[in-house]
Amino acid sequence: MRKFNHSRIKIARKSGRMSMDDLVARMGDKAISKNSISRIERGLLCPSARTLEAIACACNVPQSYFYDSDVSIGKLDFRFAKTMPVKEAERIEALVTSDIQKYFSVEKTVNPEGTEYNPLKRMSIGTYDDVENVAVNLRKKMYIGNQPIFSVYELLMNCGVRIIEVDIKNDDFLGVSTFVCDYIPVVVINSRVNTTTERKRFTALHELAHLILNIKPLSETAGDAEENKYSDLSYKVSMKRPTTERICNYFAAAMLLPQPCIYARLGHRRTGLSLSELISIRCMYGISIAATVHRCHDLAIIDDTEYDNLYDNMIKKNTMETGWGEFPIKEKADRMQLLEERIRKELL
Repeated sequence: MRKFNHSRIKIARKSGRMSMDDLVARMGDKAISKNSISRIERGLLCPSARTLEAIACACNVPQSYFYDSDVSIGKLDFRFAKTMPVKEAERIEALVTSDIQKYFSVEKTVNPEGTEYNPLKRMSIGTYDDVENVAVNLRKKMYIGNQPIFSVYELLMNCGVRIIEVDIKNDDFLGVSTFVCDYIPVVVINSRVNTTTERKRFTALHELAHLILNIKPLSETAGDAEENKYSDLSYKVSMKRPTTERICNYFAAAMLLPQPCIYARLGHRRTGLSLSELISIRCMYGISIAATVHRCHDLAIIDDTEYDNLYDNMIKKNTMETGWGEFPIKEKADRMQLLEERIRKELL
């Protein structure tokens, strides 16, 4: 018999943007006190069948949701565009946790044994050179060399990474990564913000970096002596210290657009780049024009002046890159939908 999980009451409540008072109100004639709700959420009180039914109805979830499904979710490593208010962060965490649990509940129905695969053991990363090397090695392990990635979602899922798309009404929530049951890598992408295929691909690889890289970058307050240890790089990386988020962004760009490929297309040094060149790269490699310009700057293909020129006079005027070509493959996280269809066809 599955065990009742009191923490899911709070998750379901916050997923519905409800306070305890709101939940009590929605329970109607089966309502219990706010204090009782609090005690249930803290595991101090076990709800009756009648109460649990009322809570499930109020939260719009099945009663089975409140019982363990042997899915242990690790720490959620969120990617927010800016600092998030605590209550909003809790709401988003509740929604994401709920969607991950639903996904694995469906997957376990189809495949009770599960799978265990990690394409790359965690490695210590401190510099951009390290990231470049990891991207090269990972591409070799995935048997893609320097070729464009046909589908990032499919590539990662074939390596055992679960890709889950959510639709959460918050433009500052980009994505999150975690491990389920301590070994299954999971990447969650907010499709409401990552609206283009290029953004989905980049975000998925950014989140992958959080999962497989043991990042030990220089701190933002590192002194000159510490920074000078990295002054002999083979290329000049934007004059910015390699912090965690910068390294994850760098990894995503290096995976999408390998160094030899960008050098072959654009050369090692340029005084300027044309829009047609950038569109061609977007259509071939599935990386946004903005990310390509960043990569060109990171590799010192263009200098600060041309970087600022491209951003101020082109990219900032068309942030969605409308009319600038597009990658022909549409990334779609439809595995859960396909699993549910399989259940209907084979198991019911």
